[in-house]
Amino acid sequence: MPINLSEPLRWTSADADETALLEDLQGNILDGHGRKATLHLMLRFGADAAAARAALRALEPQVTSALAQLEAARAYRNTGQSGGPFVGLLLSSSGYARLGIADRMPEGPVDGAFASGMLARSAILNDPAAPDLEAAYQDRIDAMILIGADPDGPDQWTSQAAQDLADMIMSGLGSAVSLITAESGRAIFRSNSAGEAEGIEHFGYVDGRSQPLLLQELVDREAAGGGIDRWNAAFPLSQVLVSDPGSPDTGTAFGSYFVFRKLEQQVKAFKAREEELGEQLGIGELAGAFLVGRFEDGTPVTLQGTEGLDHPVPNNFSYAADSAGARCPFFAHIRKTNPRGDVGRTLVPNPQSAADFDRIRELDDGERRVIMARRGMPYGIRNQVTDPSDQPEGGVGLMFMAFQSSIEAQFEFTQKSWANSPPFVARINGAPGDPVGRDPIIGQRGGEPLVKLAMPNGWNDATAGTTPAGLAEFVVHKGGEYFFAPAKSMLRVL
Repeated sequence: MPINLSEPLRWTSADADETALLEDLQGNILDGHGRKATLHLMLRFGADAAAARAALRALEPQVTSALAQLEAARAYRNTGQSGGPFVGLLLSSSGYARLGIADRMPEGPVDGAFASGMLARSAILNDPAAPDLEAAYQDRIDAMILIGADPDGPDQWTSQAAQDLADMIMSGLGSAVSLITAESGRAIFRSNSAGEAEGIEHFGYVDGRSQPLLLQELVDREAAGGGIDRWNAAFPLSQVLVSDPGSPDTGTAFGSYFVFRKLEQQVKAFKAREEELGEQLGIGELAGAFLVGRFEDGTPVTLQGTEGLDHPVPNNFSYAADSAGARCPFFAHIRKTNPRGDVGRTLVPNPQSAADFDRIRELDDGERRVIMARRGMPYGIRNQVTDPSDQPEGGVGLMFMAFQSSIEAQFEFTQKSWANSPPFVARINGAPGDPVGRDPIIGQRGGEPLVKLAMPNGWNDATAGTTPAGLAEFVVHKGGEYFFAPAKSMLRVL
């Protein structure tokens, strides 16, 4: 039976073709690999393309399949036993070319971004010019090997298991492949109100919620936990999967486009500005919640004006009751990057006819198609892994990583047309005001004029008005690349 890409996959009752897909598909695509420490080996292939192909072909058995990852995760939930290291292999368009297999390169629905590479798209993204990036990212990266493993201890930043595996892999690749740089990642945590550890990013906000769920088992869990009636977290496999033309196994061989960006977070400066805004406007920690769209504990500011909804962190909400942006500003990071129906509410503000409602459904479908499967990982060392209290000036940040079926239609559209665009989300119901501003977390203006944010002077009080607030860019792009995660069967025939 042909693979049905129009809905999530129930892997625990997969048929023969679906099982073949899972055995051939790389892990980390349909669900995160779950390891708390990572190494990211950035590689360049040498002049001997045949030797490089042979080296990658020999590496294929170590690449973790989706099925192996899912079975290991199930065993961990049942027994608490670690599933061991995870290995993923990603190729860029320059990697395909250097391997001499450019004709096997994937072609998504819109493929210009992958073929060009991230450096060539800097003007589209408002990224810094190549000379302003870290040295390792001033030229193309041919491949990335992602290694996930257990850290040496709950309070340790290092993972000897990941390093040992990286050393073994690099030794096996030989002289045909050179290491450009290695990035280390480590999940950081804070205890929630129930005493449980929750993953956070370096600014101190709970991270990882609002993911597209691509497996029906995850959808069922979400429905039983917080519900999916206000915002449906179920997404089709087509959100991330495309056929891999380099594989001989047509029909069951799939891969996914992958974006990697190293984003430095200037924690001390951001927290100082956040506190300054809170004091200036007299709204305290609401200032940060307005910027992010959630309080630090994950409570969506559109639901309430104080913390406390963190067990579990809610994801089943929309902005339908907040069409004036009086609870969650239109510029807030999570509203910019997942508008949850704002596009339809903006373009059809007062639906009356069946045609109006059909148009809203069409707009909602298009909006949802943009959402990516994020697999980010913090990098850099803080004073402690759990409940870090220091405020670094630099040297820490997020390795933004995401899978998708089209880099142009998903990542680039999100960055250019949503995060970097001052008019998005346009004010709904004709509310007056200037463009709402760029995403205060990941928005980049490049050489464009600064647009101040209209910071609310209170929560859910349109009469309180707003105060214009300038905001520097506290997240700095240091470099990255566009990749593709090929099917394991494609690697076997290199």
